[in-house]
Amino acid sequence: MNNNKKNEKKKSFLDFQKDFVILLEEGLRTASRITKREYDRVSERVKEKLETKYGKQKVEDFSNRVKTDWEQMVHKVREMRTKIEVDQSFRKGKKIGVEFLEGLAATIKKAAENLEAGISDKPTYHAGQIVNKGVFLCASCSKIQEVKRRRKLSVCQECGSSEFRAA
Repeated sequence: MNNNKKNEKKKSFLDFQKDFVILLEEGLRTASRITKREYDRVSERVKEKLETKYGKQKVEDFSNRVKTDWEQMVHKVREMRTKIEVDQSFRKGKKIGVEFLEGLAATIKKAAENLEAGISDKPTYHAGQIVNKGVFLCASCSKIQEVKRRRKLSVCQECGSSEFRAA
């Protein structure tokens, strides 16, 4: 009997892992068809079989190693989630910043155009205003609107602006 214990202790850790995986696979194959109570009972039987074959201390050491590995994996997953959340937050902030700057640039451009229109000799016309024959440029996008006879200016078909200058 003493030799049997020595032989069992000589079994490598890899043999233990193989037996554990085999028993785990058997348990997992039936896990979807059993209740939590039955699963706990099967888990306890697996643990008992491993303890009988390898000893309680080796099973406990293996269990602790697996638990440590899982804890490290959970820690790494949490770190990655935090990193992803920070990256997403940075991207969102960057997007908001870009949108703000684009809006600011458009506002400055519009103000400059309005200032230019106010300074220029050419008057500003508005959609709905009756104008004589002529060519009118949209104040926003410079699209041409040609009027062949006296009529109302329509809104710019390109950008929807309602301000025009005579060309």
